[in-house]
Amino acid sequence: KHICWDAKQVCACIVTCGGLCPGLNVVINEIVEVLYFEYGVDKIYGVKGGYRGLMKGGYGFTKLDPKAVCGINLQGGTILWSSRGGLSPN
Repeated sequence: KHICWDAKQVCACIVTCGGLCPGLNVVINEIVEVLYFEYGVDKIYGVKGGYRGLMKGGYGFTKLDPKAVCGINLQGGTILWSSRGGLSPN
């Protein structure tokens, strides 16, 4: 397989948006583990609070790695929280 980037230079960010979704922790866990173990990406962050977390004065970012997401698949919802926005389309 051919990878078009150097994994040590990649910075991945996960944002969860929208309403309630009981399975997002499973998705977060799988994304982090695949990025880390399969691709060697070690700079992985989660945006706290969905789209609102991206706004000025938002909730910030949290570092994610396999240890940080261990067992979250057993919890409902999302460890990152989610929101439907607050951003203007303009």
